Amino acid sequence: MRSSRAFLIGAGAAFWLDPRQGRRRRHVLRDRSLALLRRSSRLGVRKARFAGGHARGALAASRRAFGTRERAADDATLVQRIRSEAFRGAGVPTQDVDVRVEDGVAILRGSVSGREAADGLVSRTAKIPGVRDVAAMLRVTTADPSS
Repeated sequence: MRSSRAFLIGAGAAFWLDPRQGRRRRHVLRDRSLALLRRSSRLGVRKARFAGGHARGALAASRRAFGTRERAADDATLVQRIRSEAFRGAGVPTQDVDVRVEDGVAILRGSVSGREAADGLVSRTAKIPGVRDVAAMLRVTTADPSS
């Protein structure tokens, strides 16, 4: 038993410490070991991303199922939302239109440069969360072509 163990240790040492082939064998062992570590690391990253995606999906499904209701915003907050969100892409300056909100009903008064701008402003205002209805009292002005 003792001699067979000594024989195996000696054979292993001769295999790895061989002056002709030992260096190549050690380098091949090192390269294969590092490649195995890299593959394992990439596999672990992929598995973690997959699990993270499932967790995000489960969270989104639970939010939809239980529905987090948005708390009702007060009128002053709705005025600020309308000024910042609805006017952003409508092409209407905020100083041309007065915005008031009473119990969730947005009241728009002022003048706009065209029918499309007025319709766009009203539709954008209606899409803002917390706005129940829109009362548009907008005057449409057209540019004078003779000027």
